[in-house]
Amino acid sequence: MHELPLVFFTVFTQSAVGAFILLLIGGALGLVDARRQAIGLFAVMCLFGLGVIIGIFHVGQPLRALNMLFRVGHSPMSNEIVLSAVFSALGGLGALGLLLNRMVGLSKVLAWLAAAVGVAFIFAIPQIYQLPTVATWRSSYTTAMMVLTPLIGGGALAALFGARRLGLPMSVLAILVSFCLRPGYMSTLMNAEGALTTAQDSWFTAQAVLLAVGAAGAATFTRIKSNHAVLAVVALVVIAAELLGRIAFYNLWTLPM
Repeated sequence: MHELPLVFFTVFTQSAVGAFILLLIGGALGLVDARRQAIGLFAVMCLFGLGVIIGIFHVGQPLRALNMLFRVGHSPMSNEIVLSAVFSALGGLGALGLLLNRMVGLSKVLAWLAAAVGVAFIFAIPQIYQLPTVATWRSSYTTAMMVLTPLIGGGALAALFGARRLGLPMSVLAILVSFCLRPGYMSTLMNAEGALTTAQDSWFTAQAVLLAVGAAGAATFTRIKSNHAVLAVVALVVIAAELLGRIAFYNLWTLPM
């Protein structure tokens, strides 16, 4: 699939930004200690970087991506590229400073600035797909589902790195919201392109099953305070679920005849 790099780019970067923001909030609320927060922030910035690197493979000639910078403010894709670069710089420097315990005050300022940029980045991505020529993409459900990814995957990652009391409830709540939106989303897709949507049933079903498993795992951990490895499994499962859902999304690309 030519769009596979975009699948990993969008899910990894969105989840990383969500985790970054939740870890900052968790630290401000005293829900995670400073050391674990610093490690978590640096780890999710590495995930963000990995997503960006994978995404580059979607660009036939990466150097030509620089031409998109001339369309900042007018092109959603240009906005996405610039915001990802700014978030990488601010978040990377802030997380590294906190990890090394250097210039902590400045590092915190950079981290919070990165969080603000991250919010803009999260909402910039779905705008790229509001194309009048692709009926299966141009809907409010595209925005809703992509905005939920930072909460689903990011919440699980934030919990894994210490912000459990914030990350787990956020992830489970976002999963429940996605289930509530799913019937309307599927109905919209069927009305737009029934045959193509039906062909994605296996992807959407697998996504739903994994999200349910992830939510059950999170609930189990909350109730019995099980092994920390459970949190890692939950994070892997829900991120895998979002990857499957994103594959289905990109498979819905179609042009009217």
